[in-house]
Amino acid sequence: MKRSVAVCLTLALLSAVVLPGCTITRSKVLEELGVVSAVGYDLAEDGGDLLGTTVLPNFTDTGQEKVDVLSVTGHTSKELRFNMSRMSERKLVSGQIRVVLYGEELSRTGILPLSDTLFRDSEIGSQIVLAVVEGRAINFFTKRYPDKPSIDIYLYRMLRKEMSERSMPKTNLHTFIRDVYDEGKDPVLPYLRLGKEDILVDGLAVFHDDKFIGLLNAKEARNLAYISSKGTSTGELEATLKETIRQGVHAHAVLMYIKTSTKWDVSHSGGRPVFQANVLIQGAVSEYTGGHNLEEKQEIQKLEQEFAEEYQQELSALIKKLQKDFETDQLGLGEMYRAKGFIKELEKEKWRELYKQAKIDVKVNVRILQTGMIH
Repeated sequence: MKRSVAVCLTLALLSAVVLPGCTITRSKVLEELGVVSAVGYDLAEDGGDLLGTTVLPNFTDTGQEKVDVLSVTGHTSKELRFNMSRMSERKLVSGQIRVVLYGEELSRTGILPLSDTLFRDSEIGSQIVLAVVEGRAINFFTKRYPDKPSIDIYLYRMLRKEMSERSMPKTNLHTFIRDVYDEGKDPVLPYLRLGKEDILVDGLAVFHDDKFIGLLNAKEARNLAYISSKGTSTGELEATLKETIRQGVHAHAVLMYIKTSTKWDVSHSGGRPVFQANVLIQGAVSEYTGGHNLEEKQEIQKLEQEFAEEYQQELSALIKKLQKDFETDQLGLGEMYRAKGFIKELEKEKWRELYKQAKIDVKVNVRILQTGMIH
C-alpha cells in the first residue's frame, strides 16, 4: 500500500514538472508554424505568371487574432509555395486550408492543374471548399469586413450554409476533381462577388471540363440542387398564380420546408438519347395572398398544379441553358446513359455530340402537405 502511494506521488510530481514543459514546448512549436487557412489564385498582371495569395491566422502578444495576407507570383503552385515560404518567418503548413478561391480570368483558362496539385497534397483534406470569384481572388482577402470573423472562417461558414440549405449543389475539392475526370459529367462551383461590406454568393460558375464558361443565377443554382439530388431544403418556392386579387395584380403563394426527389427515365430513340426527369416536390404553404379557401381539397389541387407548371417551366429553361447555351452536362446524364448500357465506352467528345442531340423532358408533381402555416 505504501509503495502504491509512493508511486502515485512520484507520478503526480512528474506530471506537475513535465506537463507544463510539454505545453510550453508545444505552444512554441505552434508559434513557429504558419498555418495556411485560405488560398487564392489569379493570373498575374503580366498575364503570364500566377499570383498566389494565402491567409495566415496570427495572434498578437495580447492574444488577439489577426490575419496575415501574403501574395507572390510564380509559374506553378509549387513555385508559389516556395516563394511564399521565403516571405514568412514561420514554416508554412497547409493542413488547415478551408477555402480556395479562383479569380474569374484564371478560371476561364482552366484550373485543373492547380486543383489537382491540392488534391494530391496529403496534408490537405478533399472536403475543402472551392469557389470562383468575380474579378480577382486577392481582393477578397485584402478587403476588410466589419463585424465578420476572419475571412477564412467567414467564407467557409457561408458556403457550407448555402450547400446545407440546398441553395446550390454540394461541391468541394473532391467532387470538382471527380466531375472533371468523369466522362459523363461537368462540374460547377459557387460564384462569389464583393458587396459593400460583405461577400455575396451570386449563383454558380458552370464549367466545361475545367474551364469556367458561364453563370447560373441564384434561382437556377437552387433548381439545379433540387433536380440533381434528393433531400429537404429550408429554402422556399414561390409561384405567381392565375388568380388576381385586384386589377393587374396576381396572387402569390410560397412553399417552404421543401422536400424533392427526382427519378430519371433513360431510353434511346431515333439514334439519340432520351431522358425524362420525374420530379416530386413536397412542402407546406407558408404564404398565400389569394382569397380561396385552402382547406378545400379542390383549391389545394389547383394550387399544386400551378406550382407544378411554373416549376416545370423553370427546370426546362435551366436544362435548355445547360444543353444548348453552355453545352455542358452538370446533371450527369452521360453517366446515366452509360449505366443503362446504351453505350459501351463513354468517351467525353463522343458524349458531347450525343448530348447536343438528346431529348430531355421534365415532368413535375407537387404535393402540398400542410396549409396551416399561413400567417
